[in-house]
Amino acid sequence: MKSKTMFNIILVLVMTGLIAGCGGTSPEHAKTDEGKASTSTSYGDGGSYPRTITHLKGETVVKEKPLKIAAPYISFVDYLAVLDEYPVAAQGVEIISRNFPNLSKRIAGKDIMDLGMQVDLEKLLAAEPDIIIAADDMKDQYEKLTQIAPTVIFPQADDWRKTLRQIAEVIGKEDKADSVLAEFDRKSTEYKEKLAFRSGESVMFVMYSGKEQFITWNDGRFDPFYKGLGLKPVNGAADGQLSLESLAALNPDHLFVINNWQNPIQGGVKKALEASKVWNSMNSVKNNHVYELADPSLPGPMALAKIDGIEEIMKALGR
Repeated sequence: MKSKTMFNIILVLVMTGLIAGCGGTSPEHAKTDEGKASTSTSYGDGGSYPRTITHLKGETVVKEKPLKIAAPYISFVDYLAVLDEYPVAAQGVEIISRNFPNLSKRIAGKDIMDLGMQVDLEKLLAAEPDIIIAADDMKDQYEKLTQIAPTVIFPQADDWRKTLRQIAEVIGKEDKADSVLAEFDRKSTEYKEKLAFRSGESVMFVMYSGKEQFITWNDGRFDPFYKGLGLKPVNGAADGQLSLESLAALNPDHLFVINNWQNPIQGGVKKALEASKVWNSMNSVKNNHVYELADPSLPGPMALAKIDGIEEIMKALGR
């Protein structure tokens, strides 16, 4: 299966457009090609407004710092939480609460209207947001969204650092984004040094899809861990579905098995496969180097997945 197709599948697995606001949207004044997004002048936290945000559908003028933010894309709830901001309305709140423990802890006790996975525009209107931060899966509803509030459209799965800064610029939290990224880089450097003794041991990330089938990725989404923490990838790992026999042939020294929230395995993968001779032949199994991760967001395009991910990996691989 091609990388792009699998990437879209995983986004569905892991994740899954009348007047209020603080500015106006003018798609006819777009200066960038559709399919690209850029940000304009950098401002400090709580900095000057109005400011113009360039995004996938043109330019949006945000007249004042938005106080009521709507996030009709589940991953952007993650970015907002990392920036210590919480939307008044968002996609998939109930899904987050049931299936994504790390983000669920961040939004616990917050009053966030659930727009559903298929975003309900009537609920979005009722939330009376100052700004809507949507993803490119809602580009075809852009005009409807702009009738509710000024709207910006960012890619669903761009580089997570870029997306964090883009969202921070919209809400006036650039300094917070810089602080988060600086701390991530500091910890990555520290943990890389601490994990240097593992540099010769191969590491692999998979998601179990049942019936002795795994999903694996080779598209760079784990670079913050492989490159950032100095981990050794498994040679020959393909992108897509992988049988248990193929996984055993790759024989990683350390195996991270990410929870599949749409197909959870009762008791975990180690319990499900404990009687399998193929499974038990693997070095990672024999040496007790299989780590089951409860949060399914690790392969996704979210900031919290990376921030919490390095902590989980350090806990598993450290001395």
